[in-house]
Amino acid sequence: MRKSRGHVEKYFTIYLVYFINYFIFAKYFINKFIIMETQFTEKESLELIGRMIGSARNNLQKGSGNIFLLWGYLVAGISLLTFILLLALPPEIRYDAYLAWAFMAVGGPVHYKLVRKMDQQQLVKTYIDRIMDFVWIAFSISIVTVIAGMLIQSALAHPAFTEAEPGHEYLRWFPWAFITPVMLCLYGFALFVSGKAYQFKPLVTGGIICWGASFLLLAACHHPHLLLIQPLVLFLCAVAGFVVPGHLLKKKEHSHV
Repeated sequence: MRKSRGHVEKYFTIYLVYFINYFIFAKYFINKFIIMETQFTEKESLELIGRMIGSARNNLQKGSGNIFLLWGYLVAGISLLTFILLLALPPEIRYDAYLAWAFMAVGGPVHYKLVRKMDQQQLVKTYIDRIMDFVWIAFSISIVTVIAGMLIQSALAHPAFTEAEPGHEYLRWFPWAFITPVMLCLYGFALFVSGKAYQFKPLVTGGIICWGASFLLLAACHHPHLLLIQPLVLFLCAVAGFVVPGHLLKKKEHSHV
């Protein structure tokens, strides 16, 4: 009886050690598998992000150069026209020069056609592309709001509709002292975000230049020739932020054909 009991205890101990070792090794291999799987998933995620950025960068190169050139040349042209009109118009209607910004509406239909053409060429639209579409839509709405509001203000303050009281003639031109810095700040935001998202340094540089110019113009609001300086600064920023990156994008697009 004692011998049988000894055998039971012996086998029980063996099986107990066996199951303990089994669970130890099972836990070790399961943890090892989870670590390997996690590492593989992280690697795949990085590769996926890299492919998305590459696809978005290719999409940026396909047709985006034309859009940057459209608005770059349009803003630069209107800026020069405004500068010339400020010099040429007689003092009583001098500030009507800012009505030239109404020509910005010309870019709307052309922009729409260019975007439609780009959408047809893009086989894959990445998440980055969608996000940047919303960034530029918000930017466009902001610019249109500012320019439209200022044009309406100028029209309502025109002598043909109202007469400013003595000492309040500045109301016709004073708001325009701030529109250029505001526009440049919005330009800087959109260009910087786009450049970082697409990893395209010329856009980042253009955004920083626009921010710097906006800061300097705000700091120089007391300058007596501010309204003549602003169109020239905006012209230079349009060239640096839109025209130069636009031509570089066009060059990259042709090199990938």
